[in-house]
Amino acid sequence: MPLTLTWVKDLQFTAEDGAGHGIVIESKKDGVPAGFTPMQLVLLAAAGCMAMDVVSILQKKRLPLKAFRVLMEGERAAEHPKRFTAMKFIYEAVGDIPKDALDEAIRMSEEKYCSVSATLKQAPKMVIESRVVAE
Repeated sequence: MPLTLTWVKDLQFTAEDGAGHGIVIESKKDGVPAGFTPMQLVLLAAAGCMAMDVVSILQKKRLPLKAFRVLMEGERAAEHPKRFTAMKFIYEAVGDIPKDALDEAIRMSEEKYCSVSATLKQAPKMVIESRVVAE
């Protein structure tokens, strides 16, 4: 899963995968960032992973899902590294979907299928290297 993060200016970067998909990542103290902050991406990754599982499960059950969205919030520690201390996700399904079916799909994603939530629950080993490239 090779990805590249390239510095643009100030605290703005572009991220790109091997297929050419890209996003802007930026952190600004003043003004509106031109892209998502890294911490927003953590929330989005968790919600997106679970949302894909939940929609897939509901579709496999042939439930009439008409729309779906996830509302999310994160609470952060006051001191550095200001990690998330809590994450809240509200899953909203539109259609004639039994609430217990939605809740079961969410539970299955969280406990069994979502690789992002599994990663957040059990942090991976990080290998960090550095190099200086001559101009």
